[in-house]
Amino acid sequence: MSSVSDEPRDPLPPGEQGIDVDEAGFVPPDPDEPPPVELGRVGDVLPWNTSAVLLAWALVFFWFASRSQMDLNDAYLAWGANVDGRPPLETAWRLLASTFLHAGAAHVGMNAVSLLLFGSSVEAVFSRWAFWIVYTFGGAAASAGSLGWHAWRHPETSRMSVGGSGAIFALGGALLASAMRLRGRLAVGRARALAAGALFLLTQSLVAGFSHLGTDNAAHASGLVAGFAIGALLPVSERLGGSRTPAAVTIAGAVAVALAVAALGCAAVNGLRAGY
Repeated sequence: MSSVSDEPRDPLPPGEQGIDVDEAGFVPPDPDEPPPVELGRVGDVLPWNTSAVLLAWALVFFWFASRSQMDLNDAYLAWGANVDGRPPLETAWRLLASTFLHAGAAHVGMNAVSLLLFGSSVEAVFSRWAFWIVYTFGGAAASAGSLGWHAWRHPETSRMSVGGSGAIFALGGALLASAMRLRGRLAVGRARALAAGALFLLTQSLVAGFSHLGTDNAAHASGLVAGFAIGALLPVSERLGGSRTPAAVTIAGAVAVALAVAALGCAAVNGLRAGY
């Protein structure tokens, strides 16, 4: 058995050259660089609002499942599915209520994973109030875009849609806007990673939508555009070099929460009255 020497060894055998860190592309860490922001890893910002939406989705899903109503279109219609031909006020609350409804376990499961990634990142990049602004107004815009597209392309038929994917695309659009705005505040690789992660998931969902009959890509595209526009206007978090959350954002966020709760309340009251 060989013995172990206590003598220090040369780091490289004689005659061999070491690796030049500049040639290797190594950049030493900057102690003043803001915290990294990546999809699925958002530092110490806990996604309470994302979790609240996930909880609402789960409660509505389990209500439908426990009553064996997952295949009943009348039940979805009573609970606020997005559909044309309704009075303006009813159409308005359905635009948002429909984002809390899902047609089956696979539907809610896939959307929940996407919401957890996008929602938590939006809460970290912007603020918790900003999450509600993007989810509420972006989700409503997605539903409205779906109605407008269907009325233009198929005016002779009626179509019903449910699901939170339009709001998820709005959150993704807001992240894309933030990645462009943060190029000068984050390391280039991290800003690109944020944009690439959002683009990968969004593009994958859009492409899948064309291969699955019944997928509402009009809502997806409308949500993406609306979310990008909102994300271009919202102030980014102080953690990323932005300013303190303005009062206008706080007020708009509170209004968005109230609208979301009101829409879900209207859905529950309407559904229970109809016996569902």
